[in-house]
Amino acid sequence: MSLFSQANELLRQGQYQQALSLYYQIALTYQDLELVSYNIELCWQHLGLNPEGVKSLTLAHIAILAQRQQQAPVDALVHQQALDPQTLAFIEQGINAPEILYTPEQVVNVAHLYQQVAHTRAAPLPVPGECPLVSVIMTCHNTGAYIEQALNSLLLQTYPNLEILVIDDHSSDNTFAIVERMAKAYPQIRPLRLNTNLGTYYAKNLGITQAKGQIIFFHDSDDVCHHERISRCVAHLRANPQAKAVRCAYARVETKHNNIVRLNNYVYKLGLITLGIKKEVFKEIGFFNCTMRASDDEFFHRMVKYYGREKIAGLMLPLYFNTMRADSLFTDMVEWHNSFSISQELSPMRARYIREFKQFQTQTAPKDYKHYFTFPRIRDVYPLEAGMSKLANPKLPVYVSICSIPSRERQLANVVQALSSQVDYFHFYLDGYKQIPSFIKELGERAQVILCKDKSQSLRDNGKFILLEQLLARGEDAYYFTCDDDIVYPLDYVNTLLHKLAHYQDQAVVGVHGVIIPSSIQKYFSSQRLVYNFYKGLEQDRAVNILGTGTLAFRVSKFKEFKLSNFATPGMVDIYFAIYCKEQGMLQVAVQRYAHWLSEDNGESQTLFAEYQFNDHKQTQLIQTHLPWGFTSIKNLIGDKAELQELLPTLNFYLN
Repeated sequence: MSLFSQANELLRQGQYQQALSLYYQIALTYQDLELVSYNIELCWQHLGLNPEGVKSLTLAHIAILAQRQQQAPVDALVHQQALDPQTLAFIEQGINAPEILYTPEQVVNVAHLYQQVAHTRAAPLPVPGECPLVSVIMTCHNTGAYIEQALNSLLLQTYPNLEILVIDDHSSDNTFAIVERMAKAYPQIRPLRLNTNLGTYYAKNLGITQAKGQIIFFHDSDDVCHHERISRCVAHLRANPQAKAVRCAYARVETKHNNIVRLNNYVYKLGLITLGIKKEVFKEIGFFNCTMRASDDEFFHRMVKYYGREKIAGLMLPLYFNTMRADSLFTDMVEWHNSFSISQELSPMRARYIREFKQFQTQTAPKDYKHYFTFPRIRDVYPLEAGMSKLANPKLPVYVSICSIPSRERQLANVVQALSSQVDYFHFYLDGYKQIPSFIKELGERAQVILCKDKSQSLRDNGKFILLEQLLARGEDAYYFTCDDDIVYPLDYVNTLLHKLAHYQDQAVVGVHGVIIPSSIQKYFSSQRLVYNFYKGLEQDRAVNILGTGTLAFRVSKFKEFKLSNFATPGMVDIYFAIYCKEQGMLQVAVQRYAHWLSEDNGESQTLFAEYQFNDHKQTQLIQTHLPWGFTSIKNLIGDKAELQELLPTLNFYLN
């Protein structure tokens, strides 16, 4: 039997490694690579190698590969720390395909990849003063065991103009404490956080809104990267001026010996987490889809649809290293073969999501992508199955009602901008305005406006509840938010309060600024009150007697008939609404939050607190005529509602 026949028979029997050795021998014997190139491609394909790599082979490469195949590894944990001269020669020729540089049996270590990078020529960068600012966005959730190393790998970057934004997705461990400590030591780190767990892509989008860089990279909080990652990627992007994004290769690492875990037989491959994207891309095609997983894949396909694949520059160089941990978002796709090899297949949930987003992208004109993938948002762009999204996804419309005075028009514009993508409809009571501001007119049919020019007829902050009376009279259900014109509302504000309402099954009113008062109180604005101020942190939800109406939310249908005329005196709406809640059997809850989640923005304008602090006899009288307060009132409102029992303190006898 000829050598060629032997090789073909081995191929038919599925003995691909042995067949490949013979095909290499044939090519070298006859000095003709084309004679067996197709057969080599078949073997590579069956062995999990990239068959496209065969096209770049020469007979010199074949000689080295054939020699390597004859050298079996001695021990899975024993390896040469130095790359062999033949591999280095490949690298210096500009070859970085892993299927050429590393044999299937070879145990590859991180040290090998670092040597590979060191021997690979890089495109030039401009002088440090001319390098564009790069933003690296790192999201984190309960990765306290890894995040310091992840950040250290970014702090060690050779790129000279870098900022690092860390967005904590409501961790419950020490993750954010580590980030804050490091941010104090390294000013290039900017810590941000969400007040509810909304997923890595919501957190990434928050980072994008705050990023100052011309190019935005991403980095997971349990991974590390090569110290030249950003420099080499930016240089490669500049070397391809028509490109909108760049990405490098990543490798997966086991942490005991720092050996590479092959993914579908690849030592490394181009990644999605490694993307560096020009900032204008997010203006042109929108933000990440706010799912729990796989939306980097969706965004990549959206870029390809909009710009073409050629506009994404690929740098086949391993500059990013994933850790393998049990609770990673990646683990739903992995099957281990041995200590150094895994296969990746899509989980059914990911596969369904990919079908869904590809269908959406096909049916939607690329020019319209940016109108769908907006941020912030409270609902999914299109329906997703359970487990794919943590957005509030309310089935009812969301209204926000705001009372404003002319001296705070600038602040009101900021409030509208912050809430515009978080709510469906606005109701404005413009107290003393001469005309409707243009930013309200731009809301169109989403805004209902009452312009009160006559100060003697002013309802003041009671005007926040005009819409409630209208909705109840019409029998319309909705989620109802009341906001002030002098508070800075974060981009996760509405999602957070809607999640809290869902947690209590809509059986409570939730808010941020809460007060508990004893029934024996003699002066409303006094030290007898326990105040959970809206700009201060609160470790857990607290049942309260009164919520500030600048920060509350509730479901309309949980209330019965409402008459605004019962709020007899303007300027006391918080107390009137608290009495109304007592009468309707609705508990009020101040929600957990971190310090300065909300902040004040009242400038020189006088607040109601400053106005009434030393003249509160009306407030005191109103409180005293609607006893009881304190925990007596709270216990009455909790009653036997199972969803509210957690809000009653164990020690509750001291304040009644």
